[in-house]
Amino acid sequence: MRDCLSVAALVICVAMVTGGCENTRAPAAGEAYEPEAPRAALVKWHQSLAFGDKSRYLSCFVGSEDELVLALAVFDAVHAAHAFHDAVVRAYGPEAWQAFEASPQARVVLFPREDTWPARVTVVRTGAIAFGYLPHARLPLHLAEGGGAWRIHAGSLVPPGQTAERAAYYLFRWAAALQEMTLRVGQPGVAASEVAPEAAREAFKAKVGEEQFDDADKAVQHMMMH
Repeated sequence: MRDCLSVAALVICVAMVTGGCENTRAPAAGEAYEPEAPRAALVKWHQSLAFGDKSRYLSCFVGSEDELVLALAVFDAVHAAHAFHDAVVRAYGPEAWQAFEASPQARVVLFPREDTWPARVTVVRTGAIAFGYLPHARLPLHLAEGGGAWRIHAGSLVPPGQTAERAAYYLFRWAAALQEMTLRVGQPGVAASEVAPEAAREAFKAKVGEEQFDDADKAVQHMMMH
């Protein structure tokens, strides 16, 4: 994700398990501060997602079963995108990836792996809840303290106008489309132009169907904002 997660506005304002309040306003200058415990939870989330520690990543979340499945779908989509990127660069060179990203139809974004990236997240704490404002997200990740630990509420991954179950369905299929594309990269007779954004879009459409594609595409774009 160019700076993904978001891997898109990947988050909506959802009711917190501890109170149900909304917070759509970004902190004013001088208002934000960086409480150690919520920030540490976000660093753990970033590291486990960026480097593929699935069990540690899932331990970062709290939520319903459907919401936790969505968190897993995000993980799969993020790592499918990185695998696709790596395959394209190996087979066709970095210029091919740059051309891919430059297309207005591009849907493959890379979740940042830089250790310094969490420092760009603004954390605001209010008692036992906190909000993590990611660099490109429109709305914050919600965190709550419970049982002596801070965790991200997986409900804040749900795209506007969709359910957690539906968004997970779309993201799993996006990951599957990328995995199929990755298998084609570098095969004899397969040029870089055959794994271009238009091809990725059509592969995804084949997975979700024409009638669901618009909603599915919105879910993927939402993820890209992170």
